[in-house]
Amino acid sequence: MISKVYNNNLKILFISIYVFIICCVEPPEYDDGLLLNIPAIVNENDFFSFIINAEDYSKNHSWDLLFNAVNTDTLYTSLVIKDYIGSISDSTYVRLYNTNNANIFDVLVNTEVTTIESIPIEYIGSPGRLEFIADNFSGLIDLQLIRQ
Repeated sequence: MISKVYNNNLKILFISIYVFIICCVEPPEYDDGLLLNIPAIVNENDFFSFIINAEDYSKNHSWDLLFNAVNTDTLYTSLVIKDYIGSISDSTYVRLYNTNNANIFDVLVNTEVTTIESIPIEYIGSPGRLEFIADNFSGLIDLQLIRQ
């Protein structure tokens, strides 16, 4: 009688373990660390980072930058656009303005690109605001602004 109860408990234990192992589902693995259509922003007094992995994304965003730049500083910019899928009618822009609201750069996103530049602050003014205007954008944008 005891062995029958023991065997039944053992069967239940094995079935429970089997069901637990087979039925568990792990979360999807993101190879770039980003969630789809959610911008990742870091805004500091000497650094700004904007990254988005998007699919059919149509939203406008604007961020006031916390830069504390002086004329002797240099602005380093890094822009990477990859996995771009679009058409000629798409109109996605990345725009950077200085504190006087003058345009520092205006990038029409219509191809894959990798660019790194350094610009003396005395020529462009202190960065003040970044706009991201997306119209049906699909791809990845990684923009880094570093004040040094």
